[in-house]
Amino acid sequence: MRGALLDWDGVLLLLDEEALYRKALALALQGAGRERAFGVLARALGRIGEAVRRLEVRTLEEEARFWQGLIREAARDLGLPLRALEGLRYYHFLRQAPGAEALLQSLKARGLKVGVLSNTLPSLKESLAHHGLARYVDGFFASCALGVAKPDPRAFLLALEGLGLAPEEILYLDDDPENVEAARRLGLRAEVYTPSSRAQGRSPA
Repeated sequence: MRGALLDWDGVLLLLDEEALYRKALALALQGAGRERAFGVLARALGRIGEAVRRLEVRTLEEEARFWQGLIREAARDLGLPLRALEGLRYYHFLRQAPGAEALLQSLKARGLKVGVLSNTLPSLKESLAHHGLARYVDGFFASCALGVAKPDPRAFLLALEGLGLAPEEILYLDDDPENVEAARRLGLRAEVYTPSSRAQGRSPA
């Protein structure tokens, strides 16, 4: 085994509901109303999910325009000035999954190339850097940038090409069994992995 390919959401990062609540509370103190603010933020995150599923945002520049549109819409809906939401990014509402950094350190200590393949926006690298994990990763493969999403085999093949490794040389970890099965059909050693698996003493490698 010469490399590892990991999912992003559910393996390395998780939704941080507490951070979402804190931001809603901060906006409420500016006059937006807590429940209203929470609803608007949750709706914006839902819009991001739709854009990812439809592969609507293909570059960092397109993502920046898309995000600014969401920010303007949210500020209007909350009746707040744009500056109340400027600088906010979706990954501010994520947190490191338990054991994520230790997992990456373990893989790198074995001399493996590490890639992250996820159905997400082009700012995959930026999101991992924000949470202190990008330094462990050699290749960043976001579905929106690739133009194809898991479980489509082409997503895996593009990531393998980017890492310069063959399927049989890769360990693949994902919390979605459908993606794991797709990877296995291509010849990757693939396992269903969630942060709770590690807590229960199960090792992926």
